[in-house]
Amino acid sequence: MAKKKKTFPSFVNNPVDFTLVITILLLLSIGLVMVLSASSPSALAEDRK
Repeated sequence: MAKKKKTFPSFVNNPVDFTLVITILLLLSIGLVMVLSASSPSALAEDRK
């Protein structure tokens, strides 16, 4: 009985798309800055009371 060779999913053999990774990281960082800056006015208003 011959041994079966292990097969891996096709995504294991493909290289990482760095353009997509950089785009996702850039959009996530911009979104994080937008969320944090949106809460800034309310934090400043509570601090001055």
